[in-house]
Amino acid sequence: MLSWLAAVMVALQTGTTPVAPLVAQWSIPFASPPAAAAGFDASAAYVPLKGGQLVAVDLDRGTTRWQLDVATPFTPATGEGMVFTTTESFIEARDAQTGVTRWRTPLPGGAAGPLYWDTGWLIASTLNGDLAAFRASDGQLLWRQPIGAPLSAAPAPALDRLFLPLSDNRLMAVLLASGETVWSRTQAGRITGLLALEDQLVFGTTAHEVVSVNVSSGRQRWKRRVGGDVSGLPSADARRIYFAARDNVLRAVDRRSGNLRWSVTLPSRPSGGPLLLPMTILMPLVSSAIAGFDPVTGAATVTVQAAGEIGLPPFFRRDARATAVRLVTVSRDGQLQGFLQRFEPVPALLGVLPGLPVTP
Repeated sequence: MLSWLAAVMVALQTGTTPVAPLVAQWSIPFASPPAAAAGFDASAAYVPLKGGQLVAVDLDRGTTRWQLDVATPFTPATGEGMVFTTTESFIEARDAQTGVTRWRTPLPGGAAGPLYWDTGWLIASTLNGDLAAFRASDGQLLWRQPIGAPLSAAPAPALDRLFLPLSDNRLMAVLLASGETVWSRTQAGRITGLLALEDQLVFGTTAHEVVSVNVSSGRQRWKRRVGGDVSGLPSADARRIYFAARDNVLRAVDRRSGNLRWSVTLPSRPSGGPLLLPMTILMPLVSSAIAGFDPVTGAATVTVQAAGEIGLPPFFRRDARATAVRLVTVSRDGQLQGFLQRFEPVPALLGVLPGLPVTP
């Protein structure tokens, strides 16, 4: 990891803002590797293990909150103080603090992927190509619609709609209240990650392209070719959209036009999409490193070194206090780590050099 002084020197040379280093605060080894990416809420991680357990970890204390025998191959969903999992043909909701079961409801057809929670709705994709919406508070089925294919990535909400990346290369917009189709378009490749913004949907595909479409109509705004499949979910701020592809390049493009603003070659393959933090972008790699870059210039900022190879997307706690654990990683071999930012005063230039004056 770059020291704080080294990071400041790099920032002074490149004209960027120095970023406080991220240092490991705690680490928890699990009995078996993760079966899927962890689910997160504001205070805890919920990690499904290949040994058939679900472990809840308090992110402030770095301690196990509870552990249950729950076998699930998918990332848990969280919301309303609950954690939601699929086991065979059922959906189960548990209290996030205690792990006690709140409700259990059948899911005919079986789950094809992770559950998705949004503002009281719990969305499930089934193996036979249906989409089902449940009331998250009690598990009541609200609607079920045949859409022809399972989800290929997490859906994204905007306006009164839910946008669905499907395994048959379609992107579909449905009304959240009823599941009724609003529009649908077919892409050249399968969508790997879908980002919903106020005016546009941005997504990468396995056809080596990044596409922006109008959120209301689905019409294409811009498209950019890249040298490999796009990895994970793009990120965006007010001016730029950031994405990484498996040509080992991280790119920033103009949010309105898609024109390239900068690109940087990564030291190894990306293991997910870029994480946008205040003053830096963190890029998880297929190694034990997470590389940081300045959002404006692409200059290197900090490097986070995890205990093992990062096989699953890290999580950044945006609403946590500045002195709390902010970044959480999960290694392929089953180790959860929490990192906090170490703030130190920026070295200032000395007006007078120290020491005694020398007289002839």
